[in-house]
Amino acid sequence: MRKLVTIITCVVSLVGGARAQTASKIHTLKASPQTVHRGFFDASLKPVLTVNSGDIVKLETATGNPRYFEQLGVPKEKIPAELYEVYEGVENAGRGDHTLNGPIYINGAQPGDMLEIRIRSIDVRLPIAGQGFVPNRGLLPEDFPKGKDRVLWLDLRKKTAEYAPDVVVPLKPFWGVIAVAPPAAMGRVPSGPPNVFGGNMDNRDLVGGTTLYLPVFVPGALLSIGDGHAAQGYGEVCLSAIETSLKGEIQVVVHKNKMLKQPRAETPTHFMTMGLNADLDEAAKIATREMLDWLVEMKGLNRDDAYMLA
Repeated sequence: MRKLVTIITCVVSLVGGARAQTASKIHTLKASPQTVHRGFFDASLKPVLTVNSGDIVKLETATGNPRYFEQLGVPKEKIPAELYEVYEGVENAGRGDHTLNGPIYINGAQPGDMLEIRIRSIDVRLPIAGQGFVPNRGLLPEDFPKGKDRVLWLDLRKKTAEYAPDVVVPLKPFWGVIAVAPPAAMGRVPSGPPNVFGGNMDNRDLVGGTTLYLPVFVPGALLSIGDGHAAQGYGEVCLSAIETSLKGEIQVVVHKNKMLKQPRAETPTHFMTMGLNADLDEAAKIATREMLDWLVEMKGLNRDDAYMLA
């Protein structure tokens, strides 16, 4: 029986301080059979790139099985050749569907540290996307006994997707999966459910200009990123977004001896905590307690006042 892990976010708006700037080296990591793994996380995976704290990584991720597009009637010549190369050449494949760049080894990151991932920019890079749902899944399985899949063509200039003649969706791209490696004792973990190490959080607020914080469980952190979404509603109620290939830049910063219990995030205007649990109420409680902890740590509030502010 599959469990649905609920992500609840608790958001507070506060005025933050300026960040210190550090010298950075720029790396490039493009999706290829040698640089991706699909459908799982594992602390034993060998890194495909090694960087230092403060370095910038330019990413090109691949999302969209070309055989899936063929089955939906897309002529082979309209499907980007690189998708065939990545999907049919990848060797590290698990049970999940997410094709992930990495892992990236960050020098100096050790268990008990916190990894800051600054998402400097994200954009759509290919015009083809897919979306669908399968029977007996999602929020309303009783309403949709039959599945459906569709191809969407993206206007890269206008940054839109035409869903129907009178329904145009503005693109707001983000990576659905950002994760460090799980603790080694967990072994190989499917990429479907999110966890304390991040993963398939599908958090539509993690766009360019935002920052994600993750706890580190293994040396080097072993960061993986993928599952590109051109746009998504809050909740991803049918269990898919407008799935497509993305490009972007991240900057990674290691914070020593600052272990987190759950992922946290920061936007230009808000601080965000996340609660991951199969029970909706428990997820909400986790996210709220995380926000109280953050307010106490960050602003020196007592817990009573933090509770009222949250």
